[in-house]
Amino acid sequence: MSKSSYKRKRKEDQEAAAHVFKDFLETFQNPSISIANKPFVRSSVLYRNNEQQTADVGQIYNPKPLIPSAKLSETKTALECARILKDTALNKPKKFERPPSNLDLLKEELKQRHEKDKSPANSTEDAATTNLFVANLSSKITENHLMVEFGAYGPLASVKILWPRADETHRNSNCGFVAFMSRKDAERALKANQRRDDMRVCWGKSVEIPSHPIYIPDSLLKLYLPPPSSGLPFNAQPTARSSGDFARFLRDCRVKVAVPLNKKLLALVHRMIEFVVREGPAFEALVMRKELDNPDFNFLFDCKSPTHVYYRWKLFSILNGDGPRSWSMREFRMFEGGSVWCPPATPCYTSGMPDGLVEAGERRLGEAQSERLVELIRRLTMGRANVAEAMAFCLARSSAVDDAIEIIVESLRNEGTEAPKRIARLYLLSDVLSNCKAKKLPLRIEKQEGMLLEVFRFTRSRRDALKTLCDRDNFDTRIVRIVRHWDIYRMFSEEFLDKVNALFSGNKFVEEDDSSLGLDEPLDGACLLRRSSGEENGKKVAGLSEIDIKKYFVPSKWDAIDPDEVEAQAMSTEKMYFMEMEKRAKHDKKRKKKKSKR
Repeated sequence: MSKSSYKRKRKEDQEAAAHVFKDFLETFQNPSISIANKPFVRSSVLYRNNEQQTADVGQIYNPKPLIPSAKLSETKTALECARILKDTALNKPKKFERPPSNLDLLKEELKQRHEKDKSPANSTEDAATTNLFVANLSSKITENHLMVEFGAYGPLASVKILWPRADETHRNSNCGFVAFMSRKDAERALKANQRRDDMRVCWGKSVEIPSHPIYIPDSLLKLYLPPPSSGLPFNAQPTARSSGDFARFLRDCRVKVAVPLNKKLLALVHRMIEFVVREGPAFEALVMRKELDNPDFNFLFDCKSPTHVYYRWKLFSILNGDGPRSWSMREFRMFEGGSVWCPPATPCYTSGMPDGLVEAGERRLGEAQSERLVELIRRLTMGRANVAEAMAFCLARSSAVDDAIEIIVESLRNEGTEAPKRIARLYLLSDVLSNCKAKKLPLRIEKQEGMLLEVFRFTRSRRDALKTLCDRDNFDTRIVRIVRHWDIYRMFSEEFLDKVNALFSGNKFVEEDDSSLGLDEPLDGACLLRRSSGEENGKKVAGLSEIDIKKYFVPSKWDAIDPDEVEAQAMSTEKMYFMEMEKRAKHDKKRKKKKSKR
């Protein structure tokens, strides 16, 4: 709004306010004018007894003011003073405000930054969200990788990676979202992945949770899957105490009931149970006779199939008073002398996965992860980049590193493995152990030295199969380097390392020429003692026999020096010091003479 328009509008407002104030004064402070302009004529009043009072009928009603005239003038004066004071306050110039200095701005910025840092990075306004925001993802990471990585903590509702647009192809990292079915699983995943270097995880906005997850961990899925086939009636599973004759053996077995994951088949089973409960067993016999060739009704004929086990249990449960969606979890015997039936666990993905299943899943690699590691080991070569790729894969799953080491050790027992690949796998094992030792991760293999020694003995037998001596020496040299590295970082006991070293050093001098191997020998006390004693790898260096050889040589006159001449020519340190001081004194004296002549 321009200045002229503002002044015009302000003037109009003042005129309107003055007009309203004038009407107010005429109405309430000048009653004579108000009454003259608006006269009232008194009328008669009608009473119940039909009597009328006609004394004042037809006269003009002239009310008297309730407030005396003196007080009216005082009120007017007070209103005028209030208006003058109000206008003065509005027109009073504002106090000069000093603009904030750079120091004040810096102080305010530090205050805001402190408040921002004070709040936790993983805080969110929605306390019920199950969605995690994952940033700093490698461009090689796919949604399947995230599904397997975060699926170990619980069932997943959705996984989404925000891929770069056409104009953002230069980006080296991506971001995405991982939504869990329960808040408990999301908190567990956030806590476990907060300090990772390859990704940054924090809370995201809440999303809609579907009725069924897109990914279920293997450890949780085993609770809902049927057991393997046993060949017993109703696929009963034997227990540890199952023994004796068949009747007693069958009595100790357990029948595990599993809900079919096929929704269409599950609806058919429930519909069949509904009619059998209503019509009786005759309806079941009729359906079995008519649907003999229909594959959808195979569960009625195969009593060992998981679907038939569920059908038989559900029918028994409904007939005993259980509801269609809730049932008793108490074990029972359906037949006299039969096996114990275990009702199925209700699939509830929103309550969180049990902690025991999460810990068991973290200690083991998934099926897809195991296959990936086996493929990396098969393609492993002695190249540094190839070994580093497999090592990074193992270290990225540090919670299941024991399982990864077990797979690597098992690959070393393969008889058909060639010598270069066997050395490459030993390099991989050594790198994984070294990095785990640096991170202070507890390893199960440190307590299984006997098993690892058997692997080296098997490797020794494979080494003997090499044809040429050069190949065998090269093979032994590389293994000795690995053992020496383990000895430097104290990965295993000295007794174990000595046994492995003895396997591959044999009777030959392995450490005879360290420069040819390109290794740095540790300058510790043990090594220096071995050198001084002439021992190396438990072998003594043959010395010369102690015989008098002086008689075979004629002494030369140049070999001996007169001791007196040596003593005369000898110059002590003290004498050299005084000579140097005398030389400096002469030099200073000459320099002073030159200055005095000038």
